[in-house]
Amino acid sequence: MPPGMVRRLSVSAVQTLLSLLLLAIGWPFTSLLSGVVQGSHSPPSSLYPTFIRNDTLFEHLALHPDPSVSRVYVGARDHLFQLDRFLQPELQDNTGPVKDSRECLPPVTVSNCPQAKETHNHNKLLLVDPYSMELITCGSINQGICQKRSLDSVNVVLFSTERPVDTQYVAANHPNVSTVGLVVRSQPDRQPVLFVGRGYTSSHPPISTRNLAHEPVFSYEETAKLAVAGRLSEYDHHFVASFAHRQHVYFLFYRRDLKSQSREYRTYISRVCLDDQAYYSYVEVPLTCSRAGKMYNLLQAVQLGLTKNGGVGHGSETLLGVFSTYLASSTRPSEDSALCMFNLEDVDRRINSTRDLCYTQTGKEAGVEAAYIEYEVKSNCANLPENTLDAYPCGSDHTPSPMASRIAVEAETILDSPSARLTAVAVSVRAGHTIAFLGDSKGNLHKTPTPLYSPANLQRSKIVSVCRGRLNS
Repeated sequence: MPPGMVRRLSVSAVQTLLSLLLLAIGWPFTSLLSGVVQGSHSPPSSLYPTFIRNDTLFEHLALHPDPSVSRVYVGARDHLFQLDRFLQPELQDNTGPVKDSRECLPPVTVSNCPQAKETHNHNKLLLVDPYSMELITCGSINQGICQKRSLDSVNVVLFSTERPVDTQYVAANHPNVSTVGLVVRSQPDRQPVLFVGRGYTSSHPPISTRNLAHEPVFSYEETAKLAVAGRLSEYDHHFVASFAHRQHVYFLFYRRDLKSQSREYRTYISRVCLDDQAYYSYVEVPLTCSRAGKMYNLLQAVQLGLTKNGGVGHGSETLLGVFSTYLASSTRPSEDSALCMFNLEDVDRRINSTRDLCYTQTGKEAGVEAAYIEYEVKSNCANLPENTLDAYPCGSDHTPSPMASRIAVEAETILDSPSARLTAVAVSVRAGHTIAFLGDSKGNLHKTPTPLYSPANLQRSKIVSVCRGRLNS
């Protein structure tokens, strides 16, 4: 067995991904299987309950914000499920199939869309709004519109746009195009907003801020969007994750690097201020995961974690990501993948340096271009006063944007998986020890103890066993 690899369990890839989300927070549960509403055959007191559906595909999972409630929500193809803490079904709502066509605008009727046919409704976003205590769900039908639902009854729709306009189309309307998002607010006295990253399907902005409190709900009309003057199809964004940290929102994705001769896909992390109403502060920085000249270009999954001592102080946060190479003459990831770790402080340092160079040095460092304006927007790096970054921490209408860095934040692989693509990662800190859980495309689960911070310290974990789809450790 290669160093760092652990005993593997054959379970479905979807089960692995959902399991990792719960394992990372210590949820008293072990597996969710893809697959008629029924609960586990185990009694509710079982430590390892199971929820099974054999006629659908589980796509997203969310948890009730109150730990004492311990309710689980599952977004699936054509279904939404509400489960109790023992994964016993409480409620479900059928969301599809419905008559739809990606060529038609909602509401879809026989008269205005004769080509509409029965279409699966894939869950694209499943988010808890902890401020309004509501569940936000977005599907792939009707151009990716969203709904607000009750956290107590998932089948109760609190809000749904009857006649949406194009600024209210939120999620990607294709089952294979990713959408990520999060609900945050910049200050306690501000209304929460929905940040969304959407892969390419049409001319909708790749990143936007959506209104949740006032009409038009779910629209970016009065909030913000990432301006793209070039052809979105050329960039072809594939979003992987988003998270908020301190006063910023981060997005992780891969896209074509149109500034390079090869126009290869690269992974980027972008950052924008929470309360930036015009994305003046928007910056993208490439992330490079490699070893001995071998590049893993395509990010597959990522999680924000802590350093090995579990501290929460400044500079203690890390990004643990799994990356894949891509198949020759294709945009699809290969099975050859690796795990890399980035310090978030290094990422922020590069982002701030990019902004400073673009504000005050016309984007150049030692005479070489290090920062530039992306997406063919008519703006240019400038020669503003040296204190511009400090004076305008979130930019302004006179500062250039959107900015991008020529210089990547680099990391070496700390674990390789050449024959099974790593597709999920979760990190759990318990009693000062950090454990990483890695899922792969073959449905295997890898449990790796830490310290993760040196290949020499990667050790084989304790055996994790599975029995009839139930994961035990």
